[in-house]
Amino acid sequence: MDLLTYITLAVALLPTIVIMLIVIKNARAEKEPFKKLAAVFAISALSTIPAIILELIGGSVLDRVLGGFGIAKGASDNATAIYEFFELFFVVGLFEEACKYFTFKWIIFNDRDFDNTYDGVIYGACSALGFATLENLGYIFLNGGGLSVAIMRAVLSIPMHAVTGIVMGYHFGVTKYRRYNNLIDTHPERKAFVFSVILHGIYDLLATLPSIYNTILPFAGLLVVMIFIYATMGRTIKRAKRESHNIYNRYYYEQLGGQYQDMKGGKTTSKKVFGMPLPPMGTARQQFDPYQPYQNIPQGMPPSMTQSGSMGFPNPTAQYAPPPTQTENGGQGVYGNAQQNMPQQPVYSGGQPYNGGNANVYSNTDNYSTQPQRSYTVSPVRTVQPVQEPEKYCGNCGAKMSAEAKFCPICGSKT
Repeated sequence: MDLLTYITLAVALLPTIVIMLIVIKNARAEKEPFKKLAAVFAISALSTIPAIILELIGGSVLDRVLGGFGIAKGASDNATAIYEFFELFFVVGLFEEACKYFTFKWIIFNDRDFDNTYDGVIYGACSALGFATLENLGYIFLNGGGLSVAIMRAVLSIPMHAVTGIVMGYHFGVTKYRRYNNLIDTHPERKAFVFSVILHGIYDLLATLPSIYNTILPFAGLLVVMIFIYATMGRTIKRAKRESHNIYNRYYYEQLGGQYQDMKGGKTTSKKVFGMPLPPMGTARQQFDPYQPYQNIPQGMPPSMTQSGSMGFPNPTAQYAPPPTQTENGGQGVYGNAQQNMPQQPVYSGGQPYNGGNANVYSNTDNYSTQPQRSYTVSPVRTVQPVQEPEKYCGNCGAKMSAEAKFCPICGSKT
């Protein structure tokens, strides 16, 4: 390859590298494994193949539908613009953003490494840039675009793809946090998907209109859209960094019991969450209970697990008052006057051991004064049976759940 080809390739790859470095640099949690990011990037890049197939099918269907109304490319300027509107919104934008959405949902969402809400931004950007990079290389080298096309797409197309992936990834992080902490899940990632399709369609339409109408207005509109894209990208990264939360808080203690494992029940790992050591193993593990207030809490436990009311668990440092004594409430206590209500037992000063049930027969009667036989009525002890909560199981994976849980802590399915 000559020098110009190397420069063109560098320009095509530069925006991907810059955006990923910005996203990773703003992460507050532990860095994501490089192999996982590379796998997401490669799989998302390969998703361009089904996207092309779906676009070809969608285009043929659109030709038949709109052709019946006399709307087709080349018929007239207005007919071409209408056709481009439907194609760019309901074929190109819809299928390309769907590839990013389902790549994230099927490959990343249930992965154990996706353990912080900001990780959604990282994996979302990686997924979108993998798709955009391969598409960009195709436009530049396969369609003979050259350096000028590489520069324009580096400034326009790559950031557009990146912002849709970042926005969807951020809302995937919010969804996963709500689901694994049994909060109300309104599926914000679906709204982000709709937003991405609309933004993608507007961008493509404004980039296409100059070839139909000889006017500067589409360029002005495209400039406004690009300012919005860059601003949205920066605002979303900043917001995700500010609102960064660990996802497996309550789930970690209630379901995993200290085990770091894949959400699908796969391999365990030594990756530390919250910077705390693993709970003890073996016999000591059976005695370990992070909710028990009288036990020593491991160092590094998040404050949400040690503050009363924050997660619905008792405060380990709380002081529990003893029950009222018999001298409180004027000597009555909570049970009344115990000395009057409790039966007095007879006191014996000698005699033979108990002879099998006849308490009035003793071999040595000189040591006892003759007393009338006294009988006591012992009321039966009433035991209060604890209320058994109905058992609840996930309809998807069969995992046992608490009665108040709204989402399965294993697979995240809604109950």
